[in-house]
Amino acid sequence: MLTFFNPGWITSRILLGYFLLASNIAVEKWLLQTYSLYEINFITAALFMILTALQELLNRGSLQRIKPVSWKILLPISLFTLGAWHCFLSALSGLSVFEFGAMSLLSPVVMATLAMLILRENPSTWIWPAIGFGMAGGWLMMQSDWQGLSSSHYHAYMLGALIFSSLRWITVKYAGENVPASAMIFWEPVLVLVAMFFFIDLAYLWNRITPMLFISAVLLFFSRQCLVRSYQAPVTSATSIAALIYTKLGWTLLFGYLFWGSLPEQLEWLGVLLIVISSWIIVFRTTPSSKFGSMDQSNNK
Repeated sequence: MLTFFNPGWITSRILLGYFLLASNIAVEKWLLQTYSLYEINFITAALFMILTALQELLNRGSLQRIKPVSWKILLPISLFTLGAWHCFLSALSGLSVFEFGAMSLLSPVVMATLAMLILRENPSTWIWPAIGFGMAGGWLMMQSDWQGLSSSHYHAYMLGALIFSSLRWITVKYAGENVPASAMIFWEPVLVLVAMFFFIDLAYLWNRITPMLFISAVLLFFSRQCLVRSYQAPVTSATSIAALIYTKLGWTLLFGYLFWGSLPEQLEWLGVLLIVISSWIIVFRTTPSSKFGSMDQSNNK
């Protein structure tokens, strides 16, 4: 009998989550041809908060759990989210969908490095070859389409996005259970909403709004729901969830080919291989205390 904690059901939900996340990346890449990143982030943040509030009302009948109980935790989380979302879309505007998906696999490497520096975690010596492989893979991804300094800033944005995203999850870990997860999810994009409001023309955006803008936000929201809820299931480990992130790379490869006709170059494949090895070492060979970094892979935005 299929239950909520059935391993097969949870694995299917994880795979669905990564499919939705890859779909969100492809849709946002397409939207960047028509809308500014400020407009996309504004709509995403607004709909994200609305859907989170509706979910709380439907599940609990009140909004009690999304009350801002600790701004000293919620504000840094929202600030890091603002940086991450801005940098992710800035990077996506210049990278292919596949390249974006491949470089996002550096997330556990960035997370483990920051955890070592900020939280004083003591990972095993495997951390150093993992960092080395990750840096080499990222460098090869850059060299495959190198066009001088005019293109390097897209990769710099991607690195910045991974750093902001990792700092966000480090703050979440620091908060522990002192702040309800629902409150963190609801207030996470609030600074994105406020900041983007000053960069967009609401009337102009309203006249150009299309269902695809909402679809992008919905894909991200349900991806988050699938992956976070799977992470919380007692029969599932963070490692098993992280191992399935590579399916996202397959989806981004497929979407890139179907909608943009792009295929990776040989140098990119080598870079991807090194990045996969790097993230595999982080997830499976480092100490348990450093494995929380894989948690960030549940949502790379």
